[in-house]
Amino acid sequence: MTDQVGSGIPSSSAPATAPVSYPPMSTSTIVGRFPVVQPQRIPYAVPGGIADPAQNYGDLYLPVAPVIQQNPSGGPLGAHPTIPTLPAQVPVVVLLHGGGWRTPSAAASMSEMARSLVSHGVAVWNVEYRRIGAGGGYPITLTDTAAAIDFLQTVKAQHAPNLDLDNVVVAGHSAGGQLAVWASARSMLTPGAMGSVPAVTPAAVVSMGGVLDMRRAVADGNVNTRLFLGLPDEFPQQFAVADPIQNINPKVPVTCFNGTSDRIVRPEGCESFTAALKAKGGHGQALLLQGAGHNVYLPSQAQNRYWPVVQKSILGYTDEFRPRGGR
Repeated sequence: MTDQVGSGIPSSSAPATAPVSYPPMSTSTIVGRFPVVQPQRIPYAVPGGIADPAQNYGDLYLPVAPVIQQNPSGGPLGAHPTIPTLPAQVPVVVLLHGGGWRTPSAAASMSEMARSLVSHGVAVWNVEYRRIGAGGGYPITLTDTAAAIDFLQTVKAQHAPNLDLDNVVVAGHSAGGQLAVWASARSMLTPGAMGSVPAVTPAAVVSMGGVLDMRRAVADGNVNTRLFLGLPDEFPQQFAVADPIQNINPKVPVTCFNGTSDRIVRPEGCESFTAALKAKGGHGQALLLQGAGHNVYLPSQAQNRYWPVVQKSILGYTDEFRPRGGR
């Protein structure tokens, strides 16, 4: 992947990442050529075995091959070499919604993203997890995320044998961006720590306004981060476990998008995380969206200029790892 951020930790004298502007995109550039069927809701197991079926589930979206119309004589009608075919092994995109690790935000907010992605020939596992106010918070929200991603092994065995679990890209918005990047570094945690020794490791991560430097977020006044983890000086161990910038896996590339006008999660966190990733020999991009706020990524946005770019980044990763089967 082409890096768009300079190496090293940025200083006050270093030039900021150049913001990127994108024109509005038509629907035809968002929707792919594969039909999308109704998703299947599948509960996943959690550590300790006491799950909440109303929250511990994933919606599995699968692409299907387009139907070739037949003419009255029985032969194919309009058959053409460009009709898309599904690969034997289908890449998986895991979606993690945002909402400040709190209710009432839910996985349904990502359903349009899921359908858009699946129309391009990938499977989507749209995850729900327990949140603050509904049995979640630290550490349950983290262990739910880990359990949901690892449960893809069971999903493959019982529901979709063509899933390519060596080609899993995790994408999250806001709090979901933090969870996505955290999930990519679970193998870096101390063995025995919650979420360590992952069964499924992401091949890449795409963050949309994710909280990737949680200490900075608290200093910036992000109330939800404080509710989730407390204050860094009071709960340093919780930040050491959950903060993406303190848990970096240089083997997993990360692209983080952030709006220049985002006042909920400021773009400096995206830049500082990417710089730290690169300092450890990893690959990443910090892409700042000119004039964008925090909730600009949904495909249904009337002035949709950002989701197509994010989708291209996600699908670019699935294509990158398809030839060699991931990491």
